[in-house]
Amino acid sequence: MNSVLGETFSALAEDDAIEVFNPKGRFPGLLVCDHASAHVPRRYDGLGLPPETLNLHIGVDVGIAAVTRALAAAIDAPAVLTRTSRLLIDCNRWIADPTSIPQESDGITVPGNCNLNGEARAERQERYFWPYHRMIHRMLAQKHADHAAPIFLAMHSCTRQLGQERRDIDAGTFWHSDARLSSALISELSREPGLQVAENLPYSGFVGTSFTLDYHTWGTGIPATGLEIVNDWVLTPPDQERWAERLAAALRKIVDSLPMQARAR
Repeated sequence: MNSVLGETFSALAEDDAIEVFNPKGRFPGLLVCDHASAHVPRRYDGLGLPPETLNLHIGVDVGIAAVTRALAAAIDAPAVLTRTSRLLIDCNRWIADPTSIPQESDGITVPGNCNLNGEARAERQERYFWPYHRMIHRMLAQKHADHAAPIFLAMHSCTRQLGQERRDIDAGTFWHSDARLSSALISELSREPGLQVAENLPYSGFVGTSFTLDYHTWGTGIPATGLEIVNDWVLTPPDQERWAERLAAALRKIVDSLPMQARAR
């Protein structure tokens, strides 16, 4: 189908697990969005939760899908987004991690995730987790064929208050093996007066919780980082567009000015 922001197609053969937005985008990089949707397929009966709970930060990274699509359209980049809730299976966690299919999140019990057997867990992995990562692998391989070091940006949002922790920054990056893209992005965003940004906050890439970043870019030489925007910045369409514009300006400068980005072969 077509979108007002660019070309979109759905991987229907993969049980609606993924959305690929602007797949032929020419920007030398790939955007991914691990927690883009609050949707739970009917077979799982909402995981025993009402829609208003699924639409909280525990079920989706609020606002970030719209930012990702708008950013992809602005810079002509492809983007891969999930189509199911992070509570069904978290596409940014190692599958052996207990938080991969959480029984509880920020104090809320998830009934549909309690007492799952190995077969039920494996079904979710095959329906939703691995199709998403296979698509990322495919899209990134294509970018790598055209550019020696395409950038890789994982888009996220987070809540201002998580349990007893209050996040005082407005946005932060997380990285593990390579600081180049994170440092360049923080440098550009820091130019805006009043915007509080930091590296490896509110989450650190060094603690092993970012499956997507590590699985797809560790040891590859690809400049990669995750970005967390505190979600009170992206609750409305105008705010989402402003963040997309802010990031588009930053990424254009980064690929134009830094030696980390190889030119198209």
